[in-house]
Amino acid sequence: MLMMSNKAAVRLADSQASSGLPGNLIALNASSQPTVSVVAKVSARRPSRPLQAGESVFLQGDRVNSIYILQQGWAFCYQTLEDGRRQIIDFVLPGDVVSFGQSAPMSYGVEALTPCSFAKFTKGELDAGLLEEPGLAMEIMQSICSSQSRAFDHLTNIGRRTAKERVAYLLLELVQRLGRSTVPSRKQFGLPFGQSHFADALGLSSETVCRCLSDFKSKKILVLQRGRLDLFDIDALAEEAGILLDDESWEEEAPKARMAHA
Repeated sequence: MLMMSNKAAVRLADSQASSGLPGNLIALNASSQPTVSVVAKVSARRPSRPLQAGESVFLQGDRVNSIYILQQGWAFCYQTLEDGRRQIIDFVLPGDVVSFGQSAPMSYGVEALTPCSFAKFTKGELDAGLLEEPGLAMEIMQSICSSQSRAFDHLTNIGRRTAKERVAYLLLELVQRLGRSTVPSRKQFGLPFGQSHFADALGLSSETVCRCLSDFKSKKILVLQRGRLDLFDIDALAEEAGILLDDESWEEEAPKARMAHA
């Protein structure tokens, strides 16, 4: 079992760009103010492509010649099997990059989960942005590395954790990612998706997800309803995910995973 850091109050560092778990569930300084990323500044200068919930940025198999960065709202990356079954690969939050103008057909699609907007860049426009904002390249690289880290975590989550552990782990991941852009000490989070999205992200049935969330509610760990997560006990949620959180690592540096002692 992995061991990570924790304070009783959830603290998640704005300065830490990585967002995978367990190694990157980290501290938020209660006195810190959210900072505007270089990606956000550059994206704000680009024309927006607005989408309504259910609309696609591109479909699996499309050839995409542009770079897309989410400006606001929620989206998700997915793959669909020939019989229509869907696997949600990742949830997309503002600042996330979802394509790099690959010449090959896309192995996944991107769909809007809420009304949202994407900044669209050609490769030439992105090159110009990199020259104007030297920090942009590093932030894009951090976004790619974070996405890769989450992909590894998701594979382990689906392949090795129990149903209840999967649901708890995904909730911890989303809380961590949202915490970088929300008010410090916040215990309410908007999660604008339903049990079917949980199920498609975790390889579970909607009924199983419902039972897990009901169990967490009965234990007074959290309540998730109507797109809002009320989180009462992050330590208990971590235990449900099979993770231990310890105090020292909740400082500036991301905690290091280590084997828990019996």
